[in-house]
Amino acid sequence: MKRLIVIAVTLLVCVTLESAAQEAPPDGLTLRQGDVRIVKIGEGVNASGVQGAIDTGGAPSPVPMFSKRGALYGIVAVDLYQQPGVYHLTVYEEATKRALSTRALIVEKGEFQKSISPHWNTQVFGQVDLARIAREKKEMAEALATSAPLPLWQDGTIYPIQKTDHTGLITTPFGQIRMNPAQDWYRFHRGTDFQAPQGFSIRAIAAGKVAHLGRDYLLEGNITVIDHGLGIFSSYLHQSAFLVKVGDEVKKGDVIGRVGSTGNSNAPHLHLALRIGGAVVDPIQFIEALR
Repeated sequence: MKRLIVIAVTLLVCVTLESAAQEAPPDGLTLRQGDVRIVKIGEGVNASGVQGAIDTGGAPSPVPMFSKRGALYGIVAVDLYQQPGVYHLTVYEEATKRALSTRALIVEKGEFQKSISPHWNTQVFGQVDLARIAREKKEMAEALATSAPLPLWQDGTIYPIQKTDHTGLITTPFGQIRMNPAQDWYRFHRGTDFQAPQGFSIRAIAAGKVAHLGRDYLLEGNITVIDHGLGIFSSYLHQSAFLVKVGDEVKKGDVIGRVGSTGNSNAPHLHLALRIGGAVVDPIQFIEALR
């Protein structure tokens, strides 16, 4: 009986894999959870009047489009929490809805570092705290709802903390799985942490416009959010001081704040987060892709 069950399971797995292979054409794009990739769509197509979207089974996820040297490119972003599977990326004319390009997007499970410690996930929030967190998240969502219609990042990117012998080291990578041995659940680290002392300069990773300043948030502390256009936002958490105001236009490398340990933080550092079209993604991949 056990042998028959094993054979049945094996056949089921083979059929499932064969079906997935049939759904994913050979020109499919494979990314993991949290990944960012710049994909060339075609030659001689201008980004004006063109849109891109990923069909994830719910509301389509927008794909920022831009032109460079006569070619059309898209920034494909897979949310940290996106379920693995086969989806479809479509680029189409905005006016006619005519598809210019369609390809499969194969999303694989992310491979993230694990950190096991009794110090993780020990905070207990009361009703007052939960109401405050909800209010602060709403403020953030409202700030992220509107983005500049043009790509503001096209002069490149830079790391937010200048690298020296004692600063700029990545202390916690994006996606780190934080596990408490006393619990049966875990949390993902939704950004990248950089080593830096209290008061060290924080730099804008790309040109953009200051979209939001969150003051003394319970989790994020003092946070600056920069809109880089077409739904791309970078966030700088736990600051000790703000050096910009909402509406300011910033250039790549401009000093926008100072490192601190405000909010849910145990020591001075910078937590850099990035969203593309609403997707929580690895900010390092974005920085490296556009450098």
